[in-house]
Amino acid sequence: MGEVVYRERARDILHPTLYRIFNVLNSLGLKVFIIGARSILIHGVDLGRETRDWDIAIDKSFTPELRDKITRLLRNMGFKVQWRKWGFLVSNDVHVDINYAPLILDEEFINRSRVIEESVYVPCLEDIIVLKLMSSEKKDIADLKRVLHQSWGRLDKDYLYMRVKQTGLEREFNRLLKRLGLK
Repeated sequence: MGEVVYRERARDILHPTLYRIFNVLNSLGLKVFIIGARSILIHGVDLGRETRDWDIAIDKSFTPELRDKITRLLRNMGFKVQWRKWGFLVSNDVHVDINYAPLILDEEFINRSRVIEESVYVPCLEDIIVLKLMSSEKKDIADLKRVLHQSWGRLDKDYLYMRVKQTGLEREFNRLLKRLGLK
């Protein structure tokens, strides 16, 4: 699937309020990654469920200075901002979770991500799978099963296995593959 398809699919589902948040984060020199269920939809996988929120990650850890700048700028734009241990909960007419940089966000993660807008990316499906596996919440495991079932044939399995191994989740991943009849 080409870059244009990803961009068009993302534009079809991106809420207009997100662009205001993206602009704030980009103005601070941050790259933004759409993660979570919405990123899976951008990849064309049918999750069979609706999701009310948006999950995004930035490419830098929150320092007190960065946290305060983001909070001030978003609140000045009328957003409600709550600090959480994992990042921010931002709300207005949509609910957006802004997470710390994912544990696997490295140069390879960035290089394999697709550009949606300037400094806005969607990670490759293999990295999204690893993020879902790391979460281990019931809804994330259900999403993971659907992703693997629908996309197994198009995944870069060498890269996926390498990333799973880096996270130390090989046993969990192999158990899931066995349950799904994949290998």
